Amino acid sequence: MGTGVAMGKKVIFLILLLLMHAISSFAQGQESGGWTRVDSIVATISGEPVLESDILMEIDLGLLESTHLGDDFDPLLEAYLNRMLILMEVGEIGGFRLTEGQAEGAYQGYLRRYESMEVYEAKLRTWGIDEDDVLSMLKQALLASLYTESRIQFFVNILPSDIEKAYEENRERWADASIYEVWETIRSELLQSTYRKERDRWLSSLRDRYDLIVYSSDGDQKK
Repeated sequence: MGTGVAMGKKVIFLILLLLMHAISSFAQGQESGGWTRVDSIVATISGEPVLESDILMEIDLGLLESTHLGDDFDPLLEAYLNRMLILMEVGEIGGFRLTEGQAEGAYQGYLRRYESMEVYEAKLRTWGIDEDDVLSMLKQALLASLYTESRIQFFVNILPSDIEKAYEENRERWADASIYEVWETIRSELLQSTYRKERDRWLSSLRDRYDLIVYSSDGDQKK
């Protein structure tokens, strides 16, 4: 009985010692600024975490681009999350596939950005991935892009009456040009504007459907 009690006290003492060491190490790290964040969860989609490292890897590999100018992280994060949401809908619907030629063409085009295969392979080793991983990421990006074009174009339709209305509402812009002279210009602008509006509406619905939650750097929910 006495031996059991002694052993119990020893275990408790060791646990307290380890806890005190952990607290001390944490305090020293905070004071010295020596902590390095290895990774973080930047968002969740349907409860599944999205890791910052996955996004940084695609940025470094040149696989992730934003329509916004500059290298700010937020627009690239948004582009990455949009792609994931789109791919979730593709997975639900099914039947939308790439051809082998499309995938291979995209991969060969991607390889041309590297001055040599040695440089490319060194980049892969840095991230601990191989060519199949890159090909898979390229396929996903291309699939999401083609599906987006196909889906949104189905809902975008500019009628002659839309062009006539836009012309009349901006007569001062066109000066003495007749509607027939600026017809294609107006049509192109309306197509772009309608495309953006439909894309934004669709992506907003995907964010709600798949319960997208984005987190700030301190872990607070952003939206």
